[in-house]
Amino acid sequence: MKRLLVACWILVLAGCATSSSSNINYYLLDSGTSAVTGGKQVTEPRPLVLLGEVELSELLRQSSLLVQLEDHQMHYALQHVWAEPLSEAIPRALLKDMRQRSNDFNFERGTTEWFGKEKYRLKIQIDQFYPNAQQQVVLSGRYWLTTSEGGETLARDFSLTGTLTQDGYGHAVVKMRRLVGLLSESLLRTL
Repeated sequence: MKRLLVACWILVLAGCATSSSSNINYYLLDSGTSAVTGGKQVTEPRPLVLLGEVELSELLRQSSLLVQLEDHQMHYALQHVWAEPLSEAIPRALLKDMRQRSNDFNFERGTTEWFGKEKYRLKIQIDQFYPNAQQQVVLSGRYWLTTSEGGETLARDFSLTGTLTQDGYGHAVVKMRRLVGLLSESLLRTL
């Protein structure tokens, strides 16, 4: 009985040692600190742009940050995870950026509340969104802009990169956030 008790205590202590050495770091794509205050008031109605589905590649549909080590080798950083799903974080950051950069349109998520009121509907597919071993961050995919009048659709591929100047996942996330800002600028030029 004494041996069983000692063995249990050893397992408990080993479990405590393992859990304390495995710190998990959480990252937000958008910290929320760059909000614009005191923007100009617009009294006339503006055309509405609905941001619909932002579809992520299978690689990006999990919580761990991802690094491309070689052309055909990816690494999931199990100790470095997103604090919220990218499927929510990316659209929120895009809407924030487009609202800050344009007074010509209103931007909303594509929910039933807004359907039928929009001038444009935007759909985005993201294939790559991660740092790589060449000291770059990459954001690439395709977007579709559809007009409500006539249903004409414009489709464009995008591929954006940024250079990493420091080591660490925190720096990579900051650079990834900047790429989302560049994508919002590209989208606004299309409108």
